[in-house]
Amino acid sequence: MKRSIVVCVALVAAVSLTASEPVTPQATDRLNPVIALQEQGLPVFGITHPPIVARQPGGRGRGGRGGGRGAAAGEATGTAGATVGAATPAPPIVLSDVAKETVAYDRADFLYTSGTSETFLEYLKEIKKAGGSMRTHPFSAKIGIWHSNQERVNAAIVSQLNAGHVNVSMEAVESAQEVRDVIKAMRLTSAGGTRPETGLENAAAYWGLSVDHYKQKADVWPINKNGELMISVIVESIEGVANVREIAAEPGVSQMFAGYGTLGQVFRDDPEGREKATAQILAACKEFNVPCGFPANNPAEMEQRMKEGWAVFIMQRRNEDGFGAVETGRKLGGR
Repeated sequence: MKRSIVVCVALVAAVSLTASEPVTPQATDRLNPVIALQEQGLPVFGITHPPIVARQPGGRGRGGRGGGRGAAAGEATGTAGATVGAATPAPPIVLSDVAKETVAYDRADFLYTSGTSETFLEYLKEIKKAGGSMRTHPFSAKIGIWHSNQERVNAAIVSQLNAGHVNVSMEAVESAQEVRDVIKAMRLTSAGGTRPETGLENAAAYWGLSVDHYKQKADVWPINKNGELMISVIVESIEGVANVREIAAEPGVSQMFAGYGTLGQVFRDDPEGREKATAQILAACKEFNVPCGFPANNPAEMEQRMKEGWAVFIMQRRNEDGFGAVETGRKLGGR
């Protein structure tokens, strides 16, 4: 049975809009802007954020540029902003400078990252100082493969949510039971889950809430219609594709992504098989009204995949093609 959720607006509806028929997002009391967009049936665009890693002596860290028009992930920049090259170690960065650049770029709806270190927590504080928050710059990250190491993934879930992330991204999902397990790990003990109700101060601060208010909001949507946390599932294996309808039907799935790169390895000698598997994932999304995600890295890919009905996108490269893909998607989606 198809689940009845607010996202039931046809995913392709947003794609048919043109720049001459813009959609103005409705006023909402949502904290999580991604959920607000999905509730209105609008496309969502995220962009990779280079990791903020260990702090160096003198109060400086090392990593890529922030959320603005910096270098591609893994590339370094010189004093004039020119790309030095992927093999060259990135120069030291000042967290406050990176935070200001991140806040200045407001075209993406979420940032896809990996960091939850102490330095990352300091970075989120700098984002707050620069005028950003979860409402303007929500973070998402992968948590690992649940069926490979549940203890490690559970620890990653707690660490990322306690840092202030709004979304966990499940890799290589192969069954609905895995989704149910992760939901339980995400939910606070007072909501029937296993997530401890301690260590929530950093998350509450980035969300702009008291700890008590955070506890009320930090639940999984759309299971809890008032929740502000999300689960993205990535289907990228033969087993996952075989069970994709079962996974898409699970009520806790907020988004479903095709792991297109990994599927390319799975179907290394069978490009038609890769496309068939990708089409199966999209069909399951449409059947169960789940926003379906794809990694689009340039304007042409964005246009092609939006026409097919994909509605959530991650730009994996922080270059002109990546930023151009965001702008193309916003235009096609009437945003």
